[in-house]
Amino acid sequence: MLAKEIINYLEKRFPCDYAEDFDQPKIGLIVGRDDFIVTNILLSLDLTVEVVKEAIRKHANFIIVHHPFFFEPLYKVLLSTEQGEVVKLLLTHDISVYAMHTNLDVGQGGVNDVLAGLLAIPDIKVDNNVIGKQNYLRFGDIEEITLKELVQFVKKTFCLPGVRVLGDLNQKINRIGVIGGSGAHRIDIERAYFNRCQVLITGEVKLNNAQYAKYLGLNIIEVNHGVEKFVFYHLKKDLEKDLSLHGKVMVAETETDPLRIIG
Repeated sequence: MLAKEIINYLEKRFPCDYAEDFDQPKIGLIVGRDDFIVTNILLSLDLTVEVVKEAIRKHANFIIVHHPFFFEPLYKVLLSTEQGEVVKLLLTHDISVYAMHTNLDVGQGGVNDVLAGLLAIPDIKVDNNVIGKQNYLRFGDIEEITLKELVQFVKKTFCLPGVRVLGDLNQKINRIGVIGGSGAHRIDIERAYFNRCQVLITGEVKLNNAQYAKYLGLNIIEVNHGVEKFVFYHLKKDLEKDLSLHGKVMVAETETDPLRIIG
């Protein structure tokens, strides 16, 4: 199958128009070309030297990433830098790279839908019932449990030794919200609050935003940015099923999140 056919499939599911304005120049085909036959596909949160080397070992000539590789303007490609080494490896081995970022976050079946599903929300809701640009929050009602019990469930679900928590562990919880990645900006906290979520589960929280959430009475469970990787296990199945790419799609084994939680 040609790379352009896979790209067309991805862009129908996760339209580039769904991405934030700051993301627009950074997503899509970012290295290589789209007129080649794909041997194998490697799915990864990030593009690093180790990820590219894994693609080479596994004979993957197409890498799909979540986080844009060229996030800041690039003025020089120096082989003494990580970016330069990555570019050299990609060009040497004729590997193309496609990026989906905030469009994958908000799209149907994307990052936040997958995380909400893993958290066993039976009826997943979207703010204003609109799937699209800037609508990251997924939320819904669960069987009532304490915040402490929810913390243990979240840790088990995402295979984490620990999390950071804001709130009274004895409080009863029946409505939760989730946003992958850095999903605790002021607007995210307000949307969770106005949708009557009692807890927002997300990857990263700044101190001032945690203080704002506390003021509003919104509990927070901070997991880590890396839990976004769970979307790729679902995307792998979809690519295999919808495009008949059985045995050709792999989720990267390379861990790109350098931070560790020590329990």
